Amino acid sequence: QHSSEYIILTADQVVTCNNNILEKPKSIEESHEFICQYGTHPPKTVGSVVLTHLPSRKSVCGVDVSTIYFNKRLGEESEYRQLVERLLGDGAPILSCAGGEVIG
Repeated sequence: QHSSEYIILTADQVVTCNNNILEKPKSIEESHEFICQYGTHPPKTVGSVVLTHLPSRKSVCGVDVSTIYFNKRLGEESEYRQLVERLLGDGAPILSCAGGEVIG
């Protein structure tokens, strides 16, 4: 027999930077643009989780915001471009992550 009660977990994460929400980069060039601004405008990840009980529809939720500080020594645009190229060379899925960020 199957239970008629379920708990549904939904979650998402976005990246904000300089008062903008950053989606997944559409190209390597756009990932360069995103990452180049992180030294002067630290990005934030905003994650949220919602648990919903069915059939009661009672929900609980949580939000977490983290600021990511990049090394200020990477001050030159060319150094940020090298970082993107190194991430790509390591197989990092930067085009699949909001803001081109691969945190882990």
